[in-house]
Amino acid sequence: MQIRDFLKPEGILIGCTASDKKSVLDTLVELHDRCGNLKNAAAYYEQILIREEQGTTAVGGATAIPHAQGSAVRRTGLCAMTLQEGIGWGAPDGGPVQLIFLIAAPDQGSEHLTVLSRLITMLMNKSIARALIRAESPEAFLAILEEEENTRRMEPHKIPMPSPRAFPPDWTGIQNVEFGAEQAFKSQDVYRILAVVSQSGGEGDVDNGYGYMAAQALHSAAAQLGVTIKIESRDREGVENLFTKREIEQAAAIVIVSDTPVDLARFDGKHLVRGSLGEGIRSGEKMLRRVLSDSAPVYHHNTPRQKNSPERGKREKRSAAGPQISNFLQEGAARVFPFYAAGGLLQLIGFLIDLFAGASYTASFGYTTPAAALFYTVGTILLSLALPVLSASIAQEMSGKWAFVPGFAGGCLAALGATVYRVAGGISSGLFGALLAGLAAGVLIKILQKLFAGAGEGISCFFYTFLGVLLTGAAVCGANPLAQGLYDGAALILDAASGSSQILVGAVLGACVALDMGGPLSQAAYAFGYAQEGGTALAAVTTAAMTVPLALALACVVFRGRFSSAARQNGPVNFLLGIGGIAEGGIPYAAAAPGRILPGCMVGGAVSGALAAAFACKASTAGGGILAIGAMTGWTYALLSVTVGAIIGMFLLGALGKVHAPQQDSRSAASPKKAAVLQQHSVL
Repeated sequence: MQIRDFLKPEGILIGCTASDKKSVLDTLVELHDRCGNLKNAAAYYEQILIREEQGTTAVGGATAIPHAQGSAVRRTGLCAMTLQEGIGWGAPDGGPVQLIFLIAAPDQGSEHLTVLSRLITMLMNKSIARALIRAESPEAFLAILEEEENTRRMEPHKIPMPSPRAFPPDWTGIQNVEFGAEQAFKSQDVYRILAVVSQSGGEGDVDNGYGYMAAQALHSAAAQLGVTIKIESRDREGVENLFTKREIEQAAAIVIVSDTPVDLARFDGKHLVRGSLGEGIRSGEKMLRRVLSDSAPVYHHNTPRQKNSPERGKREKRSAAGPQISNFLQEGAARVFPFYAAGGLLQLIGFLIDLFAGASYTASFGYTTPAAALFYTVGTILLSLALPVLSASIAQEMSGKWAFVPGFAGGCLAALGATVYRVAGGISSGLFGALLAGLAAGVLIKILQKLFAGAGEGISCFFYTFLGVLLTGAAVCGANPLAQGLYDGAALILDAASGSSQILVGAVLGACVALDMGGPLSQAAYAFGYAQEGGTALAAVTTAAMTVPLALALACVVFRGRFSSAARQNGPVNFLLGIGGIAEGGIPYAAAAPGRILPGCMVGGAVSGALAAAFACKASTAGGGILAIGAMTGWTYALLSVTVGAIIGMFLLGALGKVHAPQQDSRSAASPKKAAVLQQHSVL
């Protein structure tokens, strides 16, 4: 397997001009599409942009290797472009980029890791990158890569190898050490340098190629300098070669090579140098020399940077922890949305089957005919699994694969409303219970990883999973009585308000439905609605349930710049969930950013509920969305209530949303500059 198997002359553009990074990516995606490597070019382009938002793919030396892996890719492919003048790409060395390789990888397989590793290995030789930039044709470009690859594969004696290490090593000019060379090398438990290599990808992820190459570069640099090094690797799947407390105490220096946040508390008091994965690949030896020099900074955990400013240290700590938690929540929300989308649509199909079968609209609507019951039941199962999956995804994002099962178990207990006295039949803690379960499982697994760091892998895995389930379950069961308290408190407030204004009651019901979207407040609102004989309360609940997803869907369309590309992609599905009256469609958005999403949803739901009550709309049963509205007394006013509430919620969601950088239309066919470049260089 060689680079030539993935990169063809028709996939190479030479001497192009580009104004920015996105125009380059747009052209390369189009080139991949024309080479037949993609199933859905637009979806792949969005994946590329999402990956670029997570961190730069420039590796230094005027080179960038953007990449994405997903179902939009038909087969592993590689396209390349050289630029006449460099453009900014956020490179670790601060220089412009003139050489770009774009890797497309399908969901399954690991060929892309081989491609990435070989590319980075060859491009570590800066003369190769310069030769590729100067290539005058795609054939010449390929010939340079083939010659270098064959040289490395067939003639290893030509490859620069680390010089033999002298024993004992000569530390002159590097740093005065606290213990001698003989002590440093007499045991494998003593390492001069400890290095952490952390990447965002999981097992088989394309980003692992960067981590692998950074680790190899550091090993090679350590051999050149004659120092011992141990490398701890971190990704979404977990941690390998975790440092022991003794190793950290005896190490002279620490190197952090990562594009993701790393906990540095355990390295307090050590000489420490940090850099990106690209810097580790390109400048590994320079980083090691710096950390071993007298000028290397000493890391002090939680020490204020300015004298007499303890509050500043606290603020920096909070600001550093905030984005991490936000990332965990966003990842969990992204994984759980398909459960709500598929489950909600299946329930809607069940309603439609009963509707066309002529079933009467009662509380059992959706279960009347066998076909409807099948669809509705499967949809209900998916919706019931959504909260456990949300908890498990958050936990796994925080602490690796061993946190998935404790997070899932905690999510199940939160959904059941289990307590130490009662396993089932309690009040579900809903969204907030699931978030608590995920965060608790992630934190507990981190603690267990430190406690059992010295144990064997098999024993550690057992303790991580078993004790994680026990401790997370205890935390969730201990917190679940709060859900019962919220339910009882909401019921008391609603009962007290029932004798006053119906408009006020409708507003409170709508706000409860929108706030926790299936949690204790929402359950209390539905229970109160069914207990009222007039049906006005049920109408308020039904309209509010429709308002939440519809407001989010409208906000994603009208205020595109306030939502990420992933959130915008899910917007159209929320139109259907809103029609079906499934308020849970807003949970993924609320889970990712509760402070920005919940206020708009609450106000929109409260307005819908208040208007439905003001118009004296009446419903005999809740659920079914637009079907329930069609069966209401005063259904036109109910529809108006939903519309007004959704529009008001949309404006609030837009006002509170986070501003994102504008993105080009992924398939802007009316891009004459891009089309001209492709036409000029294409050989198809």
